[in-house]
Amino acid sequence: MKSEDGEGTIRLSISGDVDNDVAPALTDIIANAADQPGTGPIVVDLDRVSALTAAGIRALLEGRAAAERCDRPYRIVNVHDETAGHALRVSGLADIAEPVTVVHQRR
Repeated sequence: MKSEDGEGTIRLSISGDVDNDVAPALTDIIANAADQPGTGPIVVDLDRVSALTAAGIRALLEGRAAAERCDRPYRIVNVHDETAGHALRVSGLADIAEPVTVVHQRR
């Protein structure tokens, strides 16, 4: 789901498994958001993501590259899985705009 806050921020709320099947679409969605007029950040919200695979990490990296090409800030928020948080830190994505804070899995 895509939403805008009226100040140029585009928030992409992702849900479900981010794997080989959906990663290319996520890359395209982030690139499309980066191409939208405005200079506000792109925020990728992982609150409802149940699994983030290597393909998902790659999509987030490619999304960051698209945002950088368009000179837009890029953030990832609401990482709830320790494994995904670790993968984001190792890939360098945890260092963009704000640190990724991993909270314990919701029960």
